[in-house]
Amino acid sequence: MSHIGNKMRAGFFATPERQGEYIKALLTVEGEGCWLDPTCGEGEILKQIAPSSVQTYGVEIEKTRAYKAADQLSHCLHASLESMVIQNEAFSLLFLNPPYDATMKGIEDDRTERKEWTTLQQSIRYLQPGGVMIYIIPSYRFADRTIARFLSTQFEDIGMMRFSDEDYSDFRQCIFIGRKRTAVHKEVNQKLFDFLLHMSNEAFIEQSVTPIEMMVGQKTWAVPEGLAEIKTFYSKIEEKSKFVESIQQSKGFQAFKERTKPKEHTFGGDPILPINMGQLSLLLASGSINGLVGEGDHLHLVQGQEVVTKISETEEIVHDNGSKTIINKTRTKRDVNIKFITSNGLVRKLM
Repeated sequence: MSHIGNKMRAGFFATPERQGEYIKALLTVEGEGCWLDPTCGEGEILKQIAPSSVQTYGVEIEKTRAYKAADQLSHCLHASLESMVIQNEAFSLLFLNPPYDATMKGIEDDRTERKEWTTLQQSIRYLQPGGVMIYIIPSYRFADRTIARFLSTQFEDIGMMRFSDEDYSDFRQCIFIGRKRTAVHKEVNQKLFDFLLHMSNEAFIEQSVTPIEMMVGQKTWAVPEGLAEIKTFYSKIEEKSKFVESIQQSKGFQAFKERTKPKEHTFGGDPILPINMGQLSLLLASGSINGLVGEGDHLHLVQGQEVVTKISETEEIVHDNGSKTIINKTRTKRDVNIKFITSNGLVRKLM
């Protein structure tokens, strides 16, 4: 189970800017195209490494980061990767720095899977044959046999590097860069597979995995030219915010608001039948006829209210054997309090 802080961040740890500069130096771009980061965070790393000649596409599940990424990238959607419909074999570069977490276990699922693997498996279909993938995960995860076999089978022209010393001790991450194979039938690169299986050993990484800054100037990957625009890029689950205005303006919602509005009682007019003194007192006490009453010399300003008091009483019961029982009772007494002002300024209070 992941640490609670990792859960709150949805496994998000942005690639350091310094490592982005090294990655950018390892790439050459042959023309226009589209680049994808399916777990883009705030979009800064993809913007950093991409030239102005390419269109950048991102997907981010966390709302705040998605909105920030929309300002950085050409196209960004607030959605989960699982909900996305994306054109296959359309992107010339795929950047993957997936969340370091496990998937949620569904009702019918037997087990959970690590997102480093599921994101890689789901995203590879979007990369065009011959396209370049950059894959950044914790070093020890490369030793997972499923990940190691997949990388050894699907990619060629491969480079394996670790973060430079300034960041490696904090992140413990390595960078895999490879080109997606174009052949229909692919064989496992056994040498690479065996190499990756040792990646859980920190001593092996220190001795055998080159820091990325030492690779700069020694090797580059040419990102091929690709599509100028992606035709299919949307989520099957729309954002709720897109429907708020339409719902508020709909006739059904307006009718619902009218039906659920608190009812307002309006008092006034002449009574259908003459009222007696008791009814008049109740009306005055409830405030129903507060205000101006009468006209001319008989004009009064009336205010009525109900005064509630508690009255305590003690009852003594003498039994046949001479014993006594004292019972304390409390009852509620309601009185009418009426204040009025006459037209000539006389103030009276009736209790």
